[in-house]
Amino acid sequence: MAGRAAALLVAVLGAGAAGLSLEPVVWHTGNRRFLDAGGYVLYPQIGDRLDLVCPGGAAYEYYKLYLRDVRFTIKFQEFSPNLWGHEFRRQHDYYIISEP
Repeated sequence: MAGRAAALLVAVLGAGAAGLSLEPVVWHTGNRRFLDAGGYVLYPQIGDRLDLVCPGGAAYEYYKLYLRDVRFTIKFQEFSPNLWGHEFRRQHDYYIISEP
């Protein structure tokens, strides 16, 4: 992935019986799921949760400054109780993109 952007396509489907915790996505160049031409595609349901894990590198500076991975959790919900929370509509595509 050196020199290319990583992309995650999230196509939100209808509501399931109960929200699931999806398998975490580890966001780094060693993750082979990002190597496909279309990127990494997920099909979560409303109510599901997804963790994006940004792992630390092997570099000494990273170890000294951060000491651990950074994890972002996304909850796929149509209405957010949080003023700054994300809201997702059914049958819509959403993209999460990072640049190298």
